[in-house]
Amino acid sequence: MGSSSKMNLNELKNLAIDAAIQAGDFLNKSKLEKKEILEEEGRDIKLIIDQDTEKLIRSNLQATDIPILGEEYGGDIADGKYWVIDPIDGTANYFRGLDECCVSIALMENDEALIGVIYNFNNDQMYTAIKDQGAFLNNKEISVSDITSRDKASITTGFPASESIESSMNFLENLKGWKKVRMFGSAALSCAYVASGKCDYYAEKGVYLWDIAAGICLVKEAGGSADFKLIDKERYEVVFSNNLL
Repeated sequence: MGSSSKMNLNELKNLAIDAAIQAGDFLNKSKLEKKEILEEEGRDIKLIIDQDTEKLIRSNLQATDIPILGEEYGGDIADGKYWVIDPIDGTANYFRGLDECCVSIALMENDEALIGVIYNFNNDQMYTAIKDQGAFLNNKEISVSDITSRDKASITTGFPASESIESSMNFLENLKGWKKVRMFGSAALSCAYVASGKCDYYAEKGVYLWDIAAGICLVKEAGGSADFKLIDKERYEVVFSNNLL
């Protein structure tokens, strides 16, 4: 495989898809094995297989000579193009045998998402997008929902369990107007569900770039909006929607 200067976005997307499939196959084969915990910090859990999966993805992408930022092994956000990878988004779900987890790979250029690949390896659902080329689920074009009223819409979010009681009460108050509230435990899949019209709105505070990078491209290319802003050195507050709510 040649360097990035010789590869167009479609070729880079296909490379990311191949990397996601290989990672997903590895994770599926490892489902029934004992999952070794690397560390537990607060409410987060990291597994040895998180690191092993990121190594596998990196080995597939490194031939592009594009810098890589990953959840497990870090990296710097580069000027110009850089990959952003989350080997298992929804690690706690994977650890407990729940299917709401995925591989997430994005290509960014500065603050713009050029490619998004989100692969739910549990049910073989591959979400893909390239800037200005639309968004797809298993090669079928997808779009955000056309719901315009919150009392008919579904929101997906994450409960801010580490926040103060006052902040948590404000969070709950803001959920009152929605018809349905869903908490999947995977930011990337929440983005994919907005992009495909399965949910209408995703809002969360305290996520990282690798959680949402692929979703930015997917939601925008599916006709939605993706707003994200830094709230500290690494974490973001995000609102992804069908652009009608």
